[in-house]
Amino acid sequence: MFLPMNPQNCYAWRTVQRSPIMNLVAERIGTGFRSLHGLFLAALLLSMSVSKADNLTEISNRLAIADVLAQYSYRWDGKDSLGFSRLFTENAIMERWLHGEYVDGSRLEGREAIFDYAKQSHEGRLVDRQSRHHFSGLVFLELEAAMAVTENMALITHQTANDTAAVIRSSGIYRNTWRKTPEGWRISKRILMTDRFRN
Repeated sequence: MFLPMNPQNCYAWRTVQRSPIMNLVAERIGTGFRSLHGLFLAALLLSMSVSKADNLTEISNRLAIADVLAQYSYRWDGKDSLGFSRLFTENAIMERWLHGEYVDGSRLEGREAIFDYAKQSHEGRLVDRQSRHHFSGLVFLELEAAMAVTENMALITHQTANDTAAVIRSSGIYRNTWRKTPEGWRISKRILMTDRFRN
């Protein structure tokens, strides 16, 4: 059976240096710290609460990133050029890769360049058609407090007034690097790895 002891008479208690957090918990619990049992219980509770807070933060970050990714499709396919560009950081990069290699001339640098590209696309090659970016399979390759890397599959369809059904135009994997900004999570680099079967 564990017998409570007076911490003032315990050599280990007198020589250990308690952290400010432990001292705060000691003040809150009061007499519970008259035994080592109370110390261990408080440390366990503190550890559990920190772990739970970390888990909630991670879940919150995952949901926030998934929400911005969903907006990518809605804003591009809705021809909202300005709203689309605001999903990116000020110095963001967009580019395409094929067979694991960068496609020459595909890089856009900066939010303004991304806006110009979106506007030209929406008012030019996409003006007579409805595009859809069907995203699935979101995975987190990295997730830190202010940075993340994700991948998701994409199936891109177009439909004109003459099409009875949407036509598949492209498919691939998006690899996005994310940064947490004062406005929330934003894409700092977007790579579209286009599908192309090679024997």
